[in-house]
Amino acid sequence: MSGTLTAAARYARYAPIRRHLLTEASKRIPLASVASQARALTLWDGKQVVPADEMQLAAVLDLGVLDPVGGHGRAIERQARAEPPLPGSEEDRMLRALMEARFGLYRLLGPRPEGGVAAEAFPDGAPVVIWDNHLMRGRAPGTLVGARLAFPEDDLAMTCGTAIALDSRAVERLLLGTPPQRGPVFPSLPLPDDGPALERLVAEPAARMRLAALRNGPGFAVMVTRTAIDLGLMGAIPGRTPPEAMPPRGA
Repeated sequence: MSGTLTAAARYARYAPIRRHLLTEASKRIPLASVASQARALTLWDGKQVVPADEMQLAAVLDLGVLDPVGGHGRAIERQARAEPPLPGSEEDRMLRALMEARFGLYRLLGPRPEGGVAAEAFPDGAPVVIWDNHLMRGRAPGTLVGARLAFPEDDLAMTCGTAIALDSRAVERLLLGTPPQRGPVFPSLPLPDDGPALERLVAEPAARMRLAALRNGPGFAVMVTRTAIDLGLMGAIPGRTPPEAMPPRGA
C-alpha cells in the first residue's frame, strides 16, 4: 500500500479503523479493571469514574484497553479474540499495531504542509512524523507530550489515545521518582518557553538513561498520566480540586 498511496491517504483509511477498534475494545473493559485504572488516576469516587472532561475519561479507557494496571488483561486482546479480522487486511494491520503500541515522550515541532506533525522523541531526538489531526490544536511548537503511537505501516505513526501535555516540572518528577500525590489539584498550563529547562534536566547521560529505563519498564503510561494530573496539567479533578477552582458546569 505504501508505494501507491500518500501517507495522508493511508492515514485517512486507517483512522476510522483505529477508532472502531478502540471503541469496541473499550466496551470490553471489565468494571474491575475500569475501577483500577480510575483509582490509579484518582478519577474514581468509590462507585464510578468521575472525570471532569473527555480527555480524562479517554486516559482511563486508554489504560484499560492497552496498558492496564492492577494485573488486569488488556481489552484490545479481548477484542482480537472476539472479532478477529481477516489476516493481512487493513483491519488486521491496525489491530496488530494497537496491540504493539508503545507510550513515550515526544516534542512537537509543528505541522507539515503535506500532513502530519513533525516531532522528535524525547530526549534522544529521533525524528518521527505523527499522524493526528488534533495533535497541534492549541499547542505551540516545542510542546512536550506523552503519547502512545501505533504503526500499522512502518512509516505511519498514529496516536491511539490521548496526548498529554507535559513540561519540565513533570519530567523532573519522573526523574526524581516522585510518588503519586494526594493533595489538591489546581489546573495549570504547561510552562511557556520550557525548552531550556527540559534540556538542562536531561543534559547528563544518567538522566537520559533513567528516562529510557522508565519508558521501557512497566507502568510508564500511568506514571506520566498521574504526574500530569497531580500537576494540574489535565485540568480540574473532581474531589481534589477545591470547589472555587472547578470550572462552571457546562463550560
